[in-house]
Amino acid sequence: MNDLTLKIYVPENLYGQISLGQSFPVSVDSFPGETFNGTVNYISDQAQFTPRNVQTIDSRETTVYAVQLALDPTGGMLKPGMPADVHFDP
Repeated sequence: MNDLTLKIYVPENLYGQISLGQSFPVSVDSFPGETFNGTVNYISDQAQFTPRNVQTIDSRETTVYAVQLALDPTGGMLKPGMPADVHFDP
């Protein structure tokens, strides 16, 4: 339970703002107002979803890349399968 990871899918327009080792706050519905720390330990180098025809800016925004964060130990508060939100705001 202390080695939890969170996989998220980041749109093309955020991909360049994320780097290995960077930390972000993570929140879950079960603990409103509380945040947990997640550190980026994997960034995919290939898109997970690319529309058939990428011609417009809107189409490029639907391209996403997998990013994995290692979550700091939470003393059992977080469980596998819990939905979570990563906050990219500075």
